[in-house]
Amino acid sequence: MKYYKLQNLCVDIIDCPHSTPEWKKEGVRVVRNFNLKNGNIDFSDGYYVDEETYLNRIKRAIPEAGDIIISREAPMGVVGIVPENLKCCLGQRLVLLKVDKSKCNPFYLLFMLMSNFVQTQFKRADATGSIVSNLCIPDLKEIIIPMVDSGQENIAKLLEAINNKMLVNNKINDNLAYQSVMVA
Repeated sequence: MKYYKLQNLCVDIIDCPHSTPEWKKEGVRVVRNFNLKNGNIDFSDGYYVDEETYLNRIKRAIPEAGDIIISREAPMGVVGIVPENLKCCLGQRLVLLKVDKSKCNPFYLLFMLMSNFVQTQFKRADATGSIVSNLCIPDLKEIIIPMVDSGQENIAKLLEAINNKMLVNNKINDNLAYQSVMVA
């Protein structure tokens, strides 16, 4: 096992725009803190912006498949991976991790970020003294990530398969719950 700073496993670490956009009823999806659930992005409660606002919010970086989004606060340290074919931009209090795929599998990094080892570091890095926990970018870059010496791809594939199965099971459960309400 080796240990690396997060900044050494990413091509870039980009803070979100620090502004609240004008919300629309449809358009381009905006990822917000509450959309990050168990390593995924859940849009059951979705927000949208128009194309012009989207283009403004992606000036620093475009979220792409395999990128990881992490919440800086409210709650701090929650993560989600950008899936294939999702056009989106970041809301406030989020950071985009552009994973260096030559050094690290994005799913491996995702699950390391959710581990107790890393989550404990997030809590220790919160030294703002404010009521709301906050993870600042310099501290985020210094977070230590454990990396296995070999087999990372196999571990990542297994974790991704388990994650995908959980997503399918959740959809089935939601569908069954909806059907039982309709029958009642």
